[in-house]
Amino acid sequence: MATPSGQIGLSDVNDELGNSSEAQINMGSTPVRSLAGQPSGAISMSDLQGKTNTYTFTYLVVAGGGGGGENQGSGGGAGGMKTGSIETAPGSNFPASVGGGGGPNTGFTNRGNKGSGSSFNGIPVTGGGYGGAENSSGGGPGGSGGGGRQGSGGGSGISGQGNSGSAGPGGGGGGAGGGKSNSASGVSGGNGASFPGDGITYAGGGGGQPGNGPGGSGGGGNGKSQHPENTPAQNGTANRGGGGGGLRHWNGSSGSGGSGRVVVAYPGTTPKGSGGSQSIVSGKRVHSFNSPGTYTS
Repeated sequence: MATPSGQIGLSDVNDELGNSSEAQINMGSTPVRSLAGQPSGAISMSDLQGKTNTYTFTYLVVAGGGGGGENQGSGGGAGGMKTGSIETAPGSNFPASVGGGGGPNTGFTNRGNKGSGSSFNGIPVTGGGYGGAENSSGGGPGGSGGGGRQGSGGGSGISGQGNSGSAGPGGGGGGAGGGKSNSASGVSGGNGASFPGDGITYAGGGGGQPGNGPGGSGGGGNGKSQHPENTPAQNGTANRGGGGGGLRHWNGSSGSGGSGRVVVAYPGTTPKGSGGSQSIVSGKRVHSFNSPGTYTS
């Protein structure tokens, strides 16, 4: 539905805004400015001709990354990542939950911990799989799988969310879904993927070892080799869903996975909704959630 493209009255504007036809209208209010597409300045009736109150936003959901393993440890898998778009009208609520990254398990042969899932409007994504370790299980399954331990395969990723981790010893964690370039290779973490809404790359897999395997682009933590001892592997980047780096020795700490994030973005600088931390990126209004909240259109 849209207002008439010719002469219009206040009742037409009220209908489009979802008000009663005789309601008073403040021409400088946020709903009217949003309908006109004018964040500032005077608004006339002609500015409201042929305008619709519905709009489409894009969204990103990233889960927490998996923790890396210790002692011949492998990189943790990136948190699952999904994107999409929704058409909405003002007044709808879209709940968001944000998962934390999986931590390490300190000790001689401990694997990492799996990351926690995130969701948006009931759309779930799965936390990243844990990185394997010597004499423990292989890489754990998750949104993206963790790297495999010595002599074992990497964990499986979920189609549409991520990729599988590399085989051991010291394999890298899988990155975001989308193609071969995002898969883990050797001790390197798989690369993540960029979200056009905010231009940020998310969900890189954690690096393995030996050789200080690099974490994947999108917040994957670097793995740590033998020397110097007591030096920890790198954590996945917070609010990017990156996997934690794996640790070669046992008297240190593997990397924790990075926490997740939910993002809503739409064209224009005028706010059309509320919730989250707001910013403007390349002509788009962006709402970022680093903790649970609700986007209200």
